[in-house]
Amino acid sequence: MLSDEHKRQKVEISQILLHRCQQEGDETVDVGPCGDHRVRNKLLEHLITGDETWLHLSTLETKRDSMTWKQPSSPVTKKFKVQQLATKVMATVFWDSRGMILLDVLPKGESVNADRYCETLDRLRHAV
Repeated sequence: MLSDEHKRQKVEISQILLHRCQQEGDETVDVGPCGDHRVRNKLLEHLITGDETWLHLSTLETKRDSMTWKQPSSPVTKKFKVQQLATKVMATVFWDSRGMILLDVLPKGESVNADRYCETLDRLRHAV
């Protein structure tokens, strides 16, 4: 649901990155002991991207978790239906061409605001 201005900016930035990618060119690198080669773009090696997503968490008590020691003469323990404890938390993930750099999970009950996002970006700077 981007505005026309935001769409225009995304196209403009994409064109700038594409132009830089073409300017800086590709290089061939060795990637294995057998003399294998891989082509990589110099600019793409330095880009970091990120996204936010909801993580859905749930916990169930397993039969093993609910086992207890008892005497043979003790009465049988009644088992009640286990309720699933479900929650969701917001996670911000950053990665580059080599893999994930930072996973920042927002504590339950907190929301993303400018201060929180600046803290996340500071952690990203220290992780790189």
